[in-house]
Amino acid sequence: MNKRIYTLLAALPLLQLAACKKDVNPAEGTLNDQAALYVVRDTWHKGDVALGPSTLGGASFTTGTVISDASNGNIASGSFIIQSTTLTANQATDLTRGIIIDMGSGTQVPYVPGDSLMVNIAGATLKRINGKLTIQGVTSDKVTKLAEGRQVYVRPVNLAILNNMFDVFESTLVAVHADINDYSAGQTFSGLHPIGDNTGNLFLHTTSGAAFAGAETPQNARFMGIVGYKNDNGNDTAGAQRTISLRSLNDTSFVSGTIYSGFPESFESPDFTEKSSYNMTATSNNIDLATGNWKLQQAILGNTPIRDRFNLPGKQCIRMQQNLTSSAYVQMNFDLPDGASKVTVFYGKYYTDPRSTFRLEYSIDGGTTWVVAGTNVNDMPEQGSNQASFMVNVSGPVRFRINKLGLGASSSTVQNGRLCIEDIVVYKQIQ
Repeated sequence: MNKRIYTLLAALPLLQLAACKKDVNPAEGTLNDQAALYVVRDTWHKGDVALGPSTLGGASFTTGTVISDASNGNIASGSFIIQSTTLTANQATDLTRGIIIDMGSGTQVPYVPGDSLMVNIAGATLKRINGKLTIQGVTSDKVTKLAEGRQVYVRPVNLAILNNMFDVFESTLVAVHADINDYSAGQTFSGLHPIGDNTGNLFLHTTSGAAFAGAETPQNARFMGIVGYKNDNGNDTAGAQRTISLRSLNDTSFVSGTIYSGFPESFESPDFTEKSSYNMTATSNNIDLATGNWKLQQAILGNTPIRDRFNLPGKQCIRMQQNLTSSAYVQMNFDLPDGASKVTVFYGKYYTDPRSTFRLEYSIDGGTTWVVAGTNVNDMPEQGSNQASFMVNVSGPVRFRINKLGLGASSSTVQNGRLCIEDIVVYKQIQ
């Protein structure tokens, strides 16, 4: 019981984890003979663990939804990966964890993404193999399929978020927009490719035997894959490379040009005290941020933990006013010279406020007129934040803004709460 309490408290700072419909399994936590994956993972402390009732508080089983795809070959033979989410009452996030199940090299893996499984892990061993935390010694007769077609929970992240809490994300499914740093025309996915997003770096890993190993890489894309360690010289994480492994070529989307230098705009500078009022008429609501001068109209720099949805390890984000009848703006007062192919932004509702609605707009005439890009966004999660990806095709100088629509006071028919905006990224046109 104490392990569960401590783990939940440790999760409170995880402000950035995004929300969608989660693959919550029917048995979570440690209840009777079933242990949640976060409990299983927490038993490992730098040495092999014999799993069973004596090490799992009386439990012999764990459950999860398959996120790996053995049919495409970008995973070790005889292995599959399950992920589960344990619901919590805090405003930050639920607990999502994953684990590799190793049934032995050469063993056929019949499970596909979306299969909900119960696994008897009594007598198996929890250990790190080439850096990866793995349950070894599970045979096919110890795996029971509970359901098929479960929706798999994908957490959008940037590389700072991922590297800041890598062990939390290990063996789970994430999505990140990143440049391939060693990109060249005709280059294929096979091998290790360094990727970066101006917040951090790691490697995109594709085995030579993967079905898509010979496909050509893009300059930048949204890569959806499974987080892991790769250590060719040992079994621990010391010296291991941090990787994301795609499951198929379909895990590559939103292909674009590279990230503009200086982005993302993380709203970390200046200090929040420089824009602590929603309407500062003396400065026309203009303020110098890291990327340039911006207009924060009916918007402030928010820094309240849990309530403001900033991405760790950052400490600030934008908070936009509620209940307005006119638009609020987070607006660039400068142009980017080389056009744009994509814009991404993290967003979420402030604390327990109602949702709100915003859209992306761009200007090619220095801010005189504005054009709507894409559709309105109003799917704010109850916990954490989400990420919107807008594909655009603009040549020449361009600037962007977030327009929070003035829908009026929140009521039984109107939702217009405060809105948090974080980590805006603009991507150049494809060269």
